[in-house]
Amino acid sequence: MKIWLKNNLLFLSTTILLFLIISFLVYQQIFTNHYASDTSQHVDIIYKLFYDTNYYISHPLWHLSSFYIAKLLSIPIEYGAIISSALYVVFWYILIFLFITNYVINFTNNIQVMIAMITILIGPLSIPYYHPIIFVGQGSPNIWHNVTLWTVRPFAFLSVWFILDGLHKHKKQLLIYGIIFTIISIFAKPSFIIMFLPSLLIYAIATKIYKDRYFMISFLTISLLSIAILLYQYTHTFNQKEGQIIIDFLGVWSLSSPNIPISIALALAFPLSFTLLKSDILNDKYILISWIMTFISIIYYATFAQSGKFYSHGNFGWSYMIAMNLLYVFTITKFFAIYSNLHILKKYILLLILISQIIIGIYYFIHILMGQNPIYIKILL
Repeated sequence: MKIWLKNNLLFLSTTILLFLIISFLVYQQIFTNHYASDTSQHVDIIYKLFYDTNYYISHPLWHLSSFYIAKLLSIPIEYGAIISSALYVVFWYILIFLFITNYVINFTNNIQVMIAMITILIGPLSIPYYHPIIFVGQGSPNIWHNVTLWTVRPFAFLSVWFILDGLHKHKKQLLIYGIIFTIISIFAKPSFIIMFLPSLLIYAIATKIYKDRYFMISFLTISLLSIAILLYQYTHTFNQKEGQIIIDFLGVWSLSSPNIPISIALALAFPLSFTLLKSDILNDKYILISWIMTFISIIYYATFAQSGKFYSHGNFGWSYMIAMNLLYVFTITKFFAIYSNLHILKKYILLLILISQIIIGIYYFIHILMGQNPIYIKILL
């Protein structure tokens, strides 16, 4: 036990620190007016969900966990929401660390912790004199103002990890777990499943596993269950009051981006550069499906919108944020896994981009912790 604690001291320390930092952030989001987020609105939804029998929300997982943690510990719902939010972020961090320890075996435990920290802090690239705002237009692989996004990320990550491993290793148990995590993700935030289903089909065709019995059974199971749940959510969510799904090509995205192709290039700077400089990384199953999900989610964001008062919220952009996050996790992991085999010039180019985005991501996170609006934080030189 002492040896394990000694070998994992940095990991345990960063896990505890992350829990405390997120707890501080969510506390500020709930109890002060200086930290812009939708956390307070979601806390209000908890009260409506449990004390208004006519209220419905399609993705109640965060609200349910916050409520029952509060009840279990006999604390106010607001404090249950703080603990629930911090636990989801910590859960996500632990999963990333475990994934890295499985696939980046040529580094020490402390370096693996550092890689995991990079994946949860990295931000998009930003050009100060062109478009200095970090988030608006680009989005980010890491977002700190949306608790339901925090809730879906670990289940999205587990879905991709377990389903791909189950398919390629023909392990029924992994596939069952993957299907369960995928279904749970729908109740955390449906934004993941709507891009994962078509992406999984395209992935199966691209890798020629679409005729495999394991794939056909798994895909059919996920599809039938997901579509049934999504149809129920759709009929109970979208109406004249809440708005309808409409086709509005680049309409919402154009509100925040002065140039959408450049915004995409900045948001995806590291994985895009890595893929262009080392195209054979597309043979990695996680990277391939992440790129497919990214393309699908870009199409969604560019094509669809929610009419009415939520139009400017860009709710179809959440799929893009989830796909971007997964793409960064898998490409950063791959980069360090093959780091020693990279050509020196490619290595330094990618390191320069990666370090730049890490600095921007840390800068972004610090300014959020200081109370600045996460939507409009700027890089100033």
